[in-house]
Amino acid sequence: PVHVLMAPLIPGLNDTEAMDIVKASAEAGARSLSHIIVRLNGDLGEVFSDWLEKQYPDRKEKVLHMIQACHDGSLQDSRFGTRMRGTGNIADMIAQTVKLAKRKYMPDRQMPAYNLELYEQIKHKQWSLF
Repeated sequence: PVHVLMAPLIPGLNDTEAMDIVKASAEAGARSLSHIIVRLNGDLGEVFSDWLEKQYPDRKEKVLHMIQACHDGSLQDSRFGTRMRGTGNIADMIAQTVKLAKRKYMPDRQMPAYNLELYEQIKHKQWSLF
């Protein structure tokens, strides 16, 4: 069973490919999928900005502003619960696109339950005290 992690989704750069990625993942047999919105912590903001300037100078400002819109005006976000999915309209729109694609291409698919019988922690109940 395969779970696909679509990451990082970069608003204004590759977020429009989400539907195609979900479709290809489903056709390859994936059972589930999730996504992560890009965040540029530390020096990554400068490195990514420089890369955008060289590769996509016409889109640089738009992409950076869209990333900032997903993280309350900042390129970086280390807040638990929001750092991976983002906030705001753009992040919501990306999440809705992924959800729609999963409903369309992965209906009624789910990961199987884990078989925990082989783990020593389960076999030896004394270990459950720790």
